[in-house]
Amino acid sequence: MEGDLGKIHAAIPWDDLVNTFGIHEQSTGRNYLFSPKGRLGLMFLKHYANCSDKKLIEQLNSNLDYQFFCDVELGFERLTNKIVSQIRCELSEKLEISSVEKVLFSFWKGQIESANQIVMDATCYESELSYPSIKKLLW
Repeated sequence: MEGDLGKIHAAIPWDDLVNTFGIHEQSTGRNYLFSPKGRLGLMFLKHYANCSDKKLIEQLNSNLDYQFFCDVELGFERLTNKIVSQIRCELSEKLEISSVEKVLFSFWKGQIESANQIVMDATCYESELSYPSIKKLLW
């Protein structure tokens, strides 16, 4: 756990997030391939890897570190592309951002220097730039 992925894994309050999302294993029927922690891990991994669903699945199928992060052992099994989208949809239906923020803040508050300040990214750009002029490039 000395690499970047291990540090990220150690910095996430997995059990608290699982409880906040209210996700659990199925009691009847076929079990999910990904545990509740693994489903959340897959979404963190997607952001970390900064790649498409298809590329993430390719990486997950072949990278043991990614499998460990997502709490899954594939062995000879291979994932399909649609599972990332399915998990994203499941988690988006259960997401209550204020609850998740509280969980993360309470876990990280010892590491936050200015707890009374908030920093947000306000990046914006012109989406239909026909001919870049000096003013448009500066804007």
